[in-house]
Order: sequence, then structure tokens, then C-alpha cells
Amino acid sequence: MKPVNIFRISRIRDEELFNIAAKHEADDHDNHRVRIHEINSLRILADALFAEGVTLEEFDGFYFGFIIPQIGKEFDLLKVTGGCCLNIELKSQDVTEEHIRSQLLRNSHYLNHLGRPLCLYTVVTDTLTCYRLDPDGKLVSARLSEIASAVHRAFAPYDSQIEKSFSTTEYLISPESDPEKFLQEQYFLTPAQEYVKKELLRDIGETTGCAFFNVTGKPCTGKTLLVYDLARTLSEQGRVLIITREKPSEGLAVISRAVDHLDFVSASSLPPYEKLSDYTFLLVDESLRLSDTEFVSICASAHKNAQICIFSTDPDAVLTGDERAADITGKILDLKLDGEYVLSEKLRMNMEIHTFIRKLRYLGCKVDKTFDYDDISVNYAGSVSEAREMIRYYRAQGYVFIDSRADRSDGVFADYQENFISGHIAGREYEKAVILMDDSFSYDSHGHLCGIPVPDPDNMYPNIFYQGITRVRENLALIIMDAPELLRSILSIID
Repeated sequence: MKPVNIFRISRIRDEELFNIAAKHEADDHDNHRVRIHEINSLRILADALFAEGVTLEEFDGFYFGFIIPQIGKEFDLLKVTGGCCLNIELKSQDVTEEHIRSQLLRNSHYLNHLGRPLCLYTVVTDTLTCYRLDPDGKLVSARLSEIASAVHRAFAPYDSQIEKSFSTTEYLISPESDPEKFLQEQYFLTPAQEYVKKELLRDIGETTGCAFFNVTGKPCTGKTLLVYDLARTLSEQGRVLIITREKPSEGLAVISRAVDHLDFVSASSLPPYEKLSDYTFLLVDESLRLSDTEFVSICASAHKNAQICIFSTDPDAVLTGDERAADITGKILDLKLDGEYVLSEKLRMNMEIHTFIRKLRYLGCKVDKTFDYDDISVNYAGSVSEAREMIRYYRAQGYVFIDSRADRSDGVFADYQENFISGHIAGREYEKAVILMDDSFSYDSHGHLCGIPVPDPDNMYPNIFYQGITRVRENLALIIMDAPELLRSILSIID
């Protein structure tokens, strides 16, 4: 997306013609559509600033409707120079001051990472009432002349490639890996997560007694963060128990100690329903990993204790024959659900990595955008000793080693204490990871990634591998060990 001259484009009053011209000017390929009330607000502001002495040249360099990639956070007007970051939000009619302050605080959170002084304003265009967020986070009244002065100061050379300034790792957290950030609320939900949370809380408020809800979404849509955020909100209404697949980690223990009325327990350690009667809410992360016995126990508790139960599922993430046979997702859908919610495809990962993974799974995958894949490194090791040395090399650079071969009986990489097994890292995310592939993997004649069975003969390595690779947010290193044809196929993706 390119910056535009907001005075020039605001001269077009017709909605259809405005969108054609603005799309061309901004080189916007994401089909953002501007509505007539937004066009009118932009024109009113531009006219008012022009009357305050802002020149046509000074209207250059503004991003109109810029959305942070992968996050979904949108700014009405944004201009970034070497010396400042100017953000102006437009309201076509009066809204509450608390709403204005909340939005500007959120904007401040996202823009602080640019490392420039912030000038954050809101203009209610039907009255030209202006507000500013001060450095202490207070909302104060402002004059239009003050905003005009800010535009004058921002006339310096501006950033014309702003997307590169935003990194998903600055904003997306994993509660288990970043418990302190979670507790200090140093994160925001995506619009899709906010929508599901709002709908779910509304529906919970309208229920009495036992109720079942289901949140579903593909990997990296933020199910786990949403579940934990919901848990913290619900803990103000009653005791909450989050049921996890694995034994709760120290990160979760930190959260439990800090948040009143919030506890964690692994599904395998779940006590009988009689001992769960103190809880109002049961939240189940990665529900598809439950055994049939565990699922029945949770449902029994919800019925006997009149509890509200929220499941989190991803039907495409089944790993083993046992999980497929248990069909917990199907059993959840067979319940008389009081609500079902789908998280959209707003992914919590680097789009370059997401596209690479899609092509890795199917070489013939068609994508809308090409990448240089600068965040991907592909290595070849001719032996176990070379692979171990490369793993050591990447770990020294802060990469975690996610072991997609952990079920292999050879155990040649089992001595890495920090190993993360692909099938058991639900809810975690890693900025940098190195993953090993060997002749367990291959491509079929149609270009689909295949693999040999793991010790569970009803499962394949690519299933486990996929769960690991989708946990990576920013930098991915692959080590191909003694599998030259696999190397050739993967290198064709980045060629």
C-alpha cells in the first residue's frame, strides 16, 4: 500500500469513482472499500486543514485506511516521517470520549514500536471537534490549528513502505510463553477475536445453568489467546478452570497465581465431577486431543454442576488414529450447543511463512502474492552428525528445535533438553524455530507432502510436522537430512 495526497483524492465525491481512484493511487490490492460517510469526513477535514494554511504538498504522504498485516488493526490517516508519527482518526458523528480515548490508546500501543514521537488525534467532522491523546494517556481537547501545525511538522520526507515497519512478533503473544505480557495486558485481540469474544460473552449472559459453546478455527487464528483472555474476563464472574492437554507449564502457573479464581489442570488429571462443583466455567483448549473418557467426564461435570463449558477446536488438526476414532469434534457438534463461533483466517504469523507452508504442503498451491522468502532458510545435512551441528548452530542464535521425528525409535536427537515435540506444543508460539526433515517425508506425483507412518500406523509424519511448523511466527529454518529429492522439491518453492 502506498501513501496518497489526501486533499487530491478527497475532491472526488462519488463513492464508486472515489474507490477506483483511491485504489489506484494507493496501489491497494486488498479490496478495501471506502463508504460515502468516510469520504465526506475526509473531505471536511481536508477543507478545514486547507483553510488553516496546510498546503497541497503537505497533504502528501498519508496512508488512508492502512491495516497492519496479519493483525487487522486499521488507522484512518497515518503518516510516518523520520521525526514523528502522525495519526488522525475521523468520526462522522459524536461518539463518547471514552470510546475515542480507548481507540487512541490502542493506536499508541501499536505505533509505539515505530520508535518515533507520536501525535495522536481524533476529529469529529460534523462539528470539527478535536481531541488529542497526551503522553500520560489522557484525552484532552485540541484545536484544529494544532492539528494543522502537526501536519506542517510532518512535511519532512515520509515513509513510503510502511508495511515493513510492522512485525507481528511485536504485538502477538502466547500466554504460556509470555505470561508477564499476558498479565500486563500488553496485547490486543484481532477484530475477529474481539467479535467472537463479544458474541460469546453476550450469549453466556443470556444462559442459565448448564451450557455448551464451541470456538473453532484453523492453526494460528488465535484460539488459545482468546480462550485465556475469556478466562480472565470470566474469572470476575466466577471460578474458571482451563483444561489443557499437557501438564500446565510454569508459564500457566504464573498466570494462575496472579489471576484470582483461575486454575489450570491437564485433561488426564481431571478430578471427578463432584470435586469440580466450585467452578462456574470450564474452558477446554485443544479439545480434539481429549480421550472419549475425558470428554464424557467434562460433559458430566457441566450437567451435574450446572456449569458453562467452552470448547476450542480445530477439525483439521487431528494427529493420530486414536484422535480420529474418538472424533471429539463430532461429539461436540452433537451436543445441544448454545453457541458456535468461527475465528477467521486473520493469521497470527508472518504471511511469508504462511505462504511457504501452504506451498510446502502442496507444491502446486496457487498464491496471490510472491515472496523472496527472506525469513526462510533451507539447509542440507548429509548425516546425523552434520544435522546435529546445524541444530546447535541455530539454537545458539535463539532458535528452538521443534522435533517432528520425536516418535522415531532411533532417538538420535532426544538429548536436546529444550526440544519441543510437534504434536504437544498447542497454544505455544515461537519467534524462531529450526525443524528437521528426513526421508520420512516425500512428495507424491501430484506434489502433495506425504510421509511414512509413525509408530501409530494410522498417522503420518506430515500431520505432526504441520502442527509444529504453524507455531513459528517470524523465522523458520529447515534442515533436510540425507534426502536429496526432498531438498530439490523444497528448493523449488523459493527458486
